[in-house]
Amino acid sequence: MYDFALIFDLDGVIADTGNFHEKAWFAYCQKYNIPITSELFRNTLFGRSSKETFSILLGRELKNNELAAMVAEKETLFRKLAKGQLSPTPGIIQFLETIKHAGIRACVASSAPKINVEFTLRQTGTSAYFDQITSAEEVSQSKPDPEIFILAAKKMGFAPEKCLVFEDSFAGIEAAKRAGMKLMLLATTHSKEELPADFPCIDDFINLHFDTIKKLF
Repeated sequence: MYDFALIFDLDGVIADTGNFHEKAWFAYCQKYNIPITSELFRNTLFGRSSKETFSILLGRELKNNELAAMVAEKETLFRKLAKGQLSPTPGIIQFLETIKHAGIRACVASSAPKINVEFTLRQTGTSAYFDQITSAEEVSQSKPDPEIFILAAKKMGFAPEKCLVFEDSFAGIEAAKRAGMKLMLLATTHSKEELPADFPCIDDFINLHFDTIKKLF
């Protein structure tokens, strides 16, 4: 039995959903005349919860009922755009098969609402590979706050230093660092040149061997 666990971000790690989220945000912002740019989305907003994203875009805190309606509309747009269009990140099914066979516990930790997490896992055929799911509704602070990763580790019964996080966004990377976890980056949302050079980085899971993971612990 191995004494470590793996934590997977959702968007940009399990599936490359960034393009669909960007289109959904741009459609929403255009409808309500809210300024947004691709640079702002990719470098600041991607990886954060919809709640925090709306606060950044509008420059103010939102009341719960107002926020709930806005989030629901934007995430419905995302699911409509992404339905039938999502594919698992290359190699991730084989990698998940390997770790499941080895008895490694795995959790999804995403700033997305639970309905989006379950939608994406169904669309990519990856639901059965994860022992736990941790989503936006379960935490009070979104990435880059480490709360969601710490909760994911607690659910699986592992100390933070015994967890490896797969992340692609700047907010997620900062959250994992602050949680005291090991990190492996995916160059999906950002290029390898844009990502921090002090962590291992992969393009996808095709050539990721289990021995590489074991050596990190």
